[in-house]
Amino acid sequence: MADKHRTPRRPAMLNPRDAEEIIGDDDPAEGSALAHTSAWALMGVGDDEFGPEAIERLREAVRREGADIVADMWARSPDFTLPGALWRLYLLSEWYHRDRAHVESRYAEGRVARIIPGLEHPVMVPDLAAVMDEVAALLAGERTDDDLADIISGASRALRILAAGDTYGASWIRDEDDPLAHPVTVRTRALLRTADELDEAARHAEVGTLN
Repeated sequence: MADKHRTPRRPAMLNPRDAEEIIGDDDPAEGSALAHTSAWALMGVGDDEFGPEAIERLREAVRREGADIVADMWARSPDFTLPGALWRLYLLSEWYHRDRAHVESRYAEGRVARIIPGLEHPVMVPDLAAVMDEVAALLAGERTDDDLADIISGASRALRILAAGDTYGASWIRDEDDPLAHPVTVRTRALLRTADELDEAARHAEVGTLN
């Protein structure tokens, strides 16, 4: 497929015009605020300092350039926050588009596994391409916070199915020099741990407590 050998880009920062109202610095508190502001703005939710016009500029920039321009802001966010959940979805999306044939092969094997960790039988197996289309739409600012719970839950379910194949096991990224290498993707049983984290985020999103 055309995107089989796609190499992930290192996430870049917004250009000055698009980032002018959410510029942070190296202070952890400022970085956390920046991560949250950019994540919620992508969902169409602003605050006192980041209004409708700034939100639309951000969303237009992401649709034009891709989520890479904001993803780096989310990388150090806790898993139970919106930016932490978006970072995990971003890594999954990049992996899928870079190694699509490999991911689809894992998924095909996992979907017929006798046991899929974390899912009860009979298992509702979603179409992987449809799940990833929804993830892509979310990361493009084409969905809102009302869609978060369903999309995050769908991604978690897909990760559990990917982890179920006997051939592949629950590994994700093994090479620490891989462009997608991150504590989320190279730790032991990464797929299942990430699925657990996304499930927690989805539960918070469902009741409106996702930070």
